[in-house]
Amino acid sequence: MTKPSRAELDAHLLRENAERAAASLPPQPPADTPSDQLKQWHELQVTQIELDMQNQALAELQTERDLADEQRERYTDLYDQAPAGYLSVDDEGYITRANLAAGELLRSGRDELIAKRFEQFVAPQAQAGWRRFLQGLFASGERGVMEVPLFDPADAAGTPSRQVRMEANLEAGARKCRIILTDVGTAPVRDAVRLRALQVLDSIKEGVLVCDADYQIVSVNPAFTEITGYPVEEALGRNPRFLGRQTEHPPGYHAEAMQQLRSEGRWQGDVFNCRRDGTLYVAHMSLTVIRDEHGAISYHIGVFSDVTAQRQADAELLRWSHELDERVEARTAELSESREQLRKLAAHLETIKEEERKRIARDIHDELGQNLLALRIDISMLGTRTSERHARLHQRVNAALDNVDATIRSVRGIMNELRPAVLDLGLPAALEWQAAEFRKRSGLACTLTLPDDADSLVVAPDMAIVLFRGLQEALSNVRRHAQASKVAIALALRGRRLSLTIVDDGIGLEPAPAGTGQRDSFGLIGMSQRVAALGGAMEIGTPATGHGCRLMVSFDL
Repeated sequence: MTKPSRAELDAHLLRENAERAAASLPPQPPADTPSDQLKQWHELQVTQIELDMQNQALAELQTERDLADEQRERYTDLYDQAPAGYLSVDDEGYITRANLAAGELLRSGRDELIAKRFEQFVAPQAQAGWRRFLQGLFASGERGVMEVPLFDPADAAGTPSRQVRMEANLEAGARKCRIILTDVGTAPVRDAVRLRALQVLDSIKEGVLVCDADYQIVSVNPAFTEITGYPVEEALGRNPRFLGRQTEHPPGYHAEAMQQLRSEGRWQGDVFNCRRDGTLYVAHMSLTVIRDEHGAISYHIGVFSDVTAQRQADAELLRWSHELDERVEARTAELSESREQLRKLAAHLETIKEEERKRIARDIHDELGQNLLALRIDISMLGTRTSERHARLHQRVNAALDNVDATIRSVRGIMNELRPAVLDLGLPAALEWQAAEFRKRSGLACTLTLPDDADSLVVAPDMAIVLFRGLQEALSNVRRHAQASKVAIALALRGRRLSLTIVDDGIGLEPAPAGTGQRDSFGLIGMSQRVAALGGAMEIGTPATGHGCRLMVSFDL
């Protein structure tokens, strides 16, 4: 027969409590009406649902508890059965927790270790170092590593003592230190480990040198001789300064390196050295300090490699990079100068073009216009004389007169296209004339809004021409491409900022083709250059209505 779970027991207790509560209630009088019976049945259903929900919640809670207990037991098993020794000690060095491997390593039962000082398992000559290590660990909060010999009563009989490596770190949120113990064996075992380490040093390609506390070389590996050219017997007992070229470094370079080595325990960087045959080379050096259990420096270890070819390649790459930067800067300056010259040339050409238009319009007015007017007067007089006596000739004269009038109108249109005379009356008058001409030619609705003091508005001639030509180009684009039904033109003066805005309700601007970065509209490009040449700004976008096109040209007066 299986044992019921805690959730089943809790549910059974809830049901028994509910039954007892129902039995303890005084007997209710029988329901008088069907509605009272329905109400009592509904209350019983609600009570049953609440009991079911409570049972489900209890079952889920019990499942979570069982899972937590299972995970805790699993963690405890992993901790106890771990192959490495685990210890936890407080800030006074008392052991608060240990696993089986730690008990075997310290040759004591796991439960017997609790509440004992770890110091009593350390050899007497290393106990002071252990106390300093523990104090420093709690003071700094950083991870620490230390090797200590263990206390062994058999030492008096000549048995080599065992040594352990401790890797310690503080436990977050508690004044406890967690330690991992690793058995590094007895003296013969450690000698074998050192032998393997020496074999590794002999086989690596980086040069290694070991100096004592007085900076005298006590050991080097074969790669040291291969890189420097100095045999072992010439290097031992000497200061490593004989390898370097002090003059190749900036002042204070070596003093700063030694200061960092003493304060931080490590340093790395490039040094300029000289081989035995006198050739220079660049060595990338890494220096590390080894301290004893009392914290005093016992050895300096240097590892270096020849990076001369790499540094030469880096220097060559840097030189080429600087040269490329200089070329780019020079080319950029040339392009900027060329662009400025082109801008000035474009502005000069626009000025010449306007002057030439003005001259041609004046010449047409003075020469062709006057000749046509004189010809019209003569033909008109001839028509008067032939009106009664020569009917057929009079008819031909009237036809010639009509041709002359058409020619005069054409010449007047050409003059207005070249340079409207209305520009001499001011910018507002020129804009009104242009809007009227646009309405007459396109048949579109066109409104013009001028500032209140438009009659007194004085604009420089070159700025007035740019604004007039900009309006002319914009209205030409609207008529040919926009498919609009109405255009709104507004000249506004806000403070010292004069702006001309043209808005239509057409199809708007087409997106620029992929890869071009600009629209194929030389009229807009020329307008933008003319505006920029006078220090103005031109903006093209979509109006607030979401469709159509909005172009604004503005200047600071």
